[in-house]
Amino acid sequence: MNINEPTENSNVLEASSKIEVDYQLKIKLQSAFNKGLSHFRQQVKAPKKNGHVGYKTKSGGKNYDYVLLEDLIKAIDEGLKDTGLAWYQDCETANGVVRVRTIVTHENGYSKSSSWMEFKTSGNPQDAGSAMTYAKRYSLGTTFGVSSEADDDGQQATKAAPSKTQNGTKRPADRATTDQMTELTKLFKQTSEVTNGSLANVQKYYLGQFNVSNISQLTKLQADEIITVVKRKLNGGNKK
Repeated sequence: MNINEPTENSNVLEASSKIEVDYQLKIKLQSAFNKGLSHFRQQVKAPKKNGHVGYKTKSGGKNYDYVLLEDLIKAIDEGLKDTGLAWYQDCETANGVVRVRTIVTHENGYSKSSSWMEFKTSGNPQDAGSAMTYAKRYSLGTTFGVSSEADDDGQQATKAAPSKTQNGTKRPADRATTDQMTELTKLFKQTSEVTNGSLANVQKYYLGQFNVSNISQLTKLQADEIITVVKRKLNGGNKK
């Protein structure tokens, strides 16, 4: 045997060595990516909710404020300064369905993509355009963990304030009922199926707006607010 000819074992060792090098490089690139995200979270500022929408319910009318897409983009772009990160979105429209996903890239070449966000529309250009704007905002906000969704205009917040007992101490707000928690669980599951996102991320997103980690920690009013918002989106949330 010619000593200069590679043996089968040497080829295996070379392949194993390459895999190890590639793995170590991936870990290094991912570490820099995560460091950039951490820097972003430290300096990003919550955008103001300059969008307004009102709609009727059985109990009357409700008004909500939300973050406009352009304000969300501005807040995220400012938060990304000096992080080495950037982002862009893939958008598709076909057969009345709009699809959006957000891709976050690092200057070293590493990148991560969100799940596709899909919404069905009536098919006319105006509805498709509104749904696309909504999908862009929702995907961008959830990818970077920046809240952009509907919030009450202060009237509901006033109602949510704990009442006082006769001795002047504050009475704790009533917790969400079993029926509300069951309905929220069902709605979160439906949302994850519609958006192709994980159930855990959907739940974390909505509960995070009230600074709780479990449905059982919600008050009745908070649970009602989330139920209303999620139902509105599932039933054609093509409003900005």
